[in-house]
Formats: sequence, C-alpha cells, structure tokens
Amino acid sequence: MDNIINWLLEDENPSVKFCTKREILGEKIDGAQTKYFINTIVNSEPVKSILSLQNPGGWWYENTYSFNPLYRNTFWQLYFLSQLGVKREVKGIDRIVKLFTKNMQTEKGSFPSTTRYSGNLLCMQGIALEMLLRFGYFNEEFTKKAIAFIGDLVYRNDYRCKYRQNLRCPWGTVKILKAFNLIPKENRNALVESTINKATKFILSHDIVEANYPRKNKRSSHWFLFGFPRGFQSDILEITSAVVDTGCSKNVTNLKNAFKYILDKRLNDGTWKMEFSLNGKMLVDIEKKNKPSKWITYLALRTLIKCGYISL
Repeated sequence: MDNIINWLLEDENPSVKFCTKREILGEKIDGAQTKYFINTIVNSEPVKSILSLQNPGGWWYENTYSFNPLYRNTFWQLYFLSQLGVKREVKGIDRIVKLFTKNMQTEKGSFPSTTRYSGNLLCMQGIALEMLLRFGYFNEEFTKKAIAFIGDLVYRNDYRCKYRQNLRCPWGTVKILKAFNLIPKENRNALVESTINKATKFILSHDIVEANYPRKNKRSSHWFLFGFPRGFQSDILEITSAVVDTGCSKNVTNLKNAFKYILDKRLNDGTWKMEFSLNGKMLVDIEKKNKPSKWITYLALRTLIKCGYISL
C-alpha cells in the first residue's frame, strides 16, 4: 500500500496529492498549506492549460452561458476546474462564476437546460451545485437558492426524470447527492437532510452492481466503467463513493457487492485504470484512457478506506 500512496503523493499531480493527504491520510492542512497547494494546482497540468484558454472576457469556447456544447463551453471548464481543486480565490474564477449565475440561473434558483434535453434536469442541477460548492461559494445567495430549489424539486418529484419515462433516475440522484454531501453538516436544514436521505434510500433500494433500477431502456455500459471527470453519466465507483460519504458502512447489504466490484478492478500493481474518458470531447484532456489513473486510484482507495472495507 505504501508504494501506491507514495505514487499518489508525487508532485506531478498536486491535485491528487492534496486530496490524498487530506482525505486518505487524514492530515490537517492549515490555511498557509492550502494556499500553497492551490498555487501549485493552478500551475500544474491540466489546470494551467484550461486557464490559458480562457477568453479575456472570462468565458471559454464561446460567449454563451448554458450546458451545451457539452464539455467544451464555460460551464464545463468551471466544473472541471472545481473538480481539480481550484478555488474561487484563483484569478478569473470569481468573475466568470458570477457571470454564469447571473446569465443562467433563474429567479427560483435553477439552472435550466434549453437545448435538446430541456428543463430542470436533475443531473445538471446537481453538477452545477457541486461546482459552486467546490469553489467555495456556499454562503452566496445564488448557491443558497440552488440548494433550496433542488430540495423543493426532490420533495415534489422524488428524483423522477421525464427523460426516463418519469421514473426515478440514479444518475440524477447521485449528482445531487454528491453536491448535498458538500453542504456543511452544521448548515443542513430539514429539507437538505430529507434530500440526502431520499437519495440514499433510493440508491440502496437496489443492488448497485446489478444497476437494476427501474427503466424501460437497456442498462447503460457507462455504469461499469470508471472515469474521471464524469459528465452527466455515472458509474459504480462514483455512486458508491457518494453513498459512503453519507456515512454508510461496509455492512449495508446493497453496498457489499459494490465494494467487491471496485476492489476486483484493482490492477496487479495496486492501481486502478481510467476505463472511461471524456478526452477529445473536452478542451483539455485529463490523464489517459486505459492507463493507471491517479484520480481513479485515489477515488477507489478513499471510498474503500472510508467505509472500512480495507485499511492503510
């Protein structure tokens, strides 16, 4: 295990190094250390390349504010940067996030899709909120409005999606659960707790590996391929990690097969590979497909260690 941890701690990927120190090794990282890591992250690949493509006006790819074109426009660059550990203090982030929320968020707090798949899509609401929270915008009014809107949406529709024949959507559920897990516990009201509890109950009502959630179409192959970063799709690793973050243990029935599935994907050298990639669809590629991945290895280890399935 030590050699894998040392691999994750290499300076070549300061984003994974920072996450490993904090989330796997449990190190307390103070303000000065956090600032140092953010500076190193900004000057590392692929963050540096994404930031270099930002237009002087603040936007990426085209001067529009929407979820499309997928993975290439301003929203997606912000989302990817947030996943890589960039914070709002980084030059240019605050300005464009506020332009994005001003131009795309409705008065009620939602971020609607306006193209082929239109409306307040669960997956996109969760992804947008996760981005805001990872950047550090919890106390902003636009973030609070998004949280309230999603909570109300789940209260009324219980994670149902019109593009799944109005059945509950596990992809949308996990995106919202990932975002709501980031809300500080001391700031969670009854609606936030209810949203988390409903998501966890729905996910765990089925065997995650079997992915036998209600559907009318065939099961997606995306479910079984580990990838980072993910778009609107999900996989067994992402959904298991999100449930573990709610506090679920290794003894929960419908998690046991998921933990085994994740561990069985481990390579002989102790790493996990990137099986699914958005490379070629994004403006800047992140790691290499079908190669050992620091991001997937970090996420898998974090999930298995946090629930007590394996130990350091």
